[in-house]
Order: sequence, then C-alpha cells, then structure tokens
Amino acid sequence: MVSLKKIYKTRVQFIIGRRFEELLPETLYALAGQGFWIEDRGTYSLFKCYPVDVEKFIQSLYSWGIKVKELYLIKEKLEDYIELTRKYFSPIHIEDLTILPPWSKKKDHEPSITIEPGMAFGTGRHESTKLMIKLMKHVPMKNKRVLDVGCGSGILSLYSSLLGAKAIIGIDCDMDAILSARKNAKLNNAEKIKYRYVDLKDMTGRYDIVLANLDKDTFFHYANHLKSLVKRKGYLIVSGILTRDEKKILYLFAPSLPIRIRRENSWTGFIFQIDNQSCFG
Repeated sequence: MVSLKKIYKTRVQFIIGRRFEELLPETLYALAGQGFWIEDRGTYSLFKCYPVDVEKFIQSLYSWGIKVKELYLIKEKLEDYIELTRKYFSPIHIEDLTILPPWSKKKDHEPSITIEPGMAFGTGRHESTKLMIKLMKHVPMKNKRVLDVGCGSGILSLYSSLLGAKAIIGIDCDMDAILSARKNAKLNNAEKIKYRYVDLKDMTGRYDIVLANLDKDTFFHYANHLKSLVKRKGYLIVSGILTRDEKKILYLFAPSLPIRIRRENSWTGFIFQIDNQSCFG
C-alpha cells in the first residue's frame, strides 16, 4: 500500500499585513519546510508553505503575536507541489552573489551557490541570511578556518568557500539540516566543508571566523561560548537579531564591541573582532 504522505503534501496558506512580513522569525522559516512563497495583495501579503510538522508551525506562527488575517490548510498532490516548487524558487541575488536552485543554469564568471530547496533554513530569502552574506565580505576570509554555527542548508559555509576559506566546519543540532547541508555541498563540489551533528554547547576549538545566524534566545544562553570559539583577533559575525533587540545583544557580547553594524529593514547584523574594543560605522 502506498502511503498517503507520499502522494499528498499539506499547504499552509495565510494572510498577514505587509508591515508584519519582515518580523517573521528565522525559527518560523525553519519550520516552513522549503521556505515561503509570497504574493503581494496590496496592504497584505499571502504566504504559502509546506511545513513538515503543520501543527507545530501554526503554534509557532501564533506564538509570535503576529496578527493573521486568514489561514487555510490545503491538501495537494505531490506532482502539484513539485511544480509549484520549480515555479516559485527562482534565483536570488544578494549583491554580486546569485543563489540558484539545481534546475537553474549557472552563468559563467558569476559567483553563485546552488541550494536544493529543502527542510533546512537558509535559501537566502530571509533578511538575516542576506545580512550575513553582506557582512562576510568585510572580513579577510582567504585561507582562514571557519565555523558555521547553526548551518541550516549550509549556505554560509558555501559562501565561505567561495570567499577562499581553507577549512570550514558547519554544525547543527538538527539532523535534517546536516543532511541538507551535505547534499548542497555535493551540488557545489565543496569537499573542504565538513558538517557535524553536534550541539553548540558541546563544540570546542578555536577558529579564525565564527558565523552565527541564530536567534535571540540562543545568543542569551551561548554568547560567551561563541566568543570562546574565536581566536584572539578573530571575527565573530552574528545575525538573526531584530533591530529592537540590538542593545540587549550588544550587552551580551560586552566588552567586545562591533567593528561593523548593518541593518536591513527590521533586522540587524554585527561583526565583532574579539579583543578589539574599537568601533566604527
């Protein structure tokens, strides 16, 4: 007997005010399966997604206090879902970098990363991922050892490789994320990246650059541990921070001060140089 789960996918569809669109947290993107498809409806936005755990996704959506105008659950045949995936996952451009699904053709001499839309966070659509990519260009990556904490799809590890890092480790406590990241590494012929299924609190060693696109709660618990993973005069790049929480996050990483701050809409990212107390734009 063929399982119905293999024949059908459940689509969650909801409408929120456009001003709430940028406030959707990373955790919700992670629960959304292959990310969100978004359609403009004037003052509102229509979101479509295919969560692995529908109940958990809906609970998380409402727990953030975002006013949902309408919400529907729709059963779809698998072939319709696959067609929708190909229709809506078009290339994403972040400055000079292009993020492509596997069915899109690469252009010669254009920096690009291929990402298979899957269960892990990190297709390049979320503001926090865009911030990380933009900030990473401002640290000397060539021939450095890099740690990607909460690697998700592996997009930041792959960009580190493009920028010339010599050794890269990506970690995540979600096995689906690790499997997704390993698949994406193969798609990009990135043999020098190693992915490990490990919790942040159990990670040891020191790295030239640590990448941490995480959430506020994780920073509250592990800010000092993240700093301990960075070599002296090394760099810690963080994002996943709502602008309203900037001061709280800066307090957690004190006495280190950011050497660069970047904001995109409602989100903020920082570069810290550990043991460097200077701060500039």
